[in-house]
Amino acid sequence: MAAAIVIVSVLAAAGVSQLSSPTSFELVATRNAVVSLIRGSQQSALTRSNVILKIENTGSETVFSESQGGVTVKTRSFENTVVAITAGSVGAGTSCGSIGSVISLSYDSIGEIEDADSDGFPVCLNGENSLCISPSGFAHNGACL
Repeated sequence: MAAAIVIVSVLAAAGVSQLSSPTSFELVATRNAVVSLIRGSQQSALTRSNVILKIENTGSETVFSESQGGVTVKTRSFENTVVAITAGSVGAGTSCGSIGSVISLSYDSIGEIEDADSDGFPVCLNGENSLCISPSGFAHNGACL
């Protein structure tokens, strides 16, 4: 019984230390926020045309912005010093690289990404494949295929 309590205590302490690390917390929070932004853009695209999600690196931060009909309706930025965000190229496989120019993901009226390859579009956080946008426009945690 005492051994079980010791084992549970050690596992609990290890789990708490992983989540209490500012880097770990920021990584999870950033990943969840980015997934939410992408899913929101896909929802906006349903029955609409001309919905575009742009990803841009300004040097100090990575900015995600959604435009509808050429008008920016949502913007969210993430400091690069906290979590480094990199991404792939539309239609160019599943590896991430630095964001040198604005990446534009255009949604069609059924929420699919135009010009995406069959593997999906990767977004990496701190150099790891953290999330993927499938060709059908759905964002999910984990690497692209």
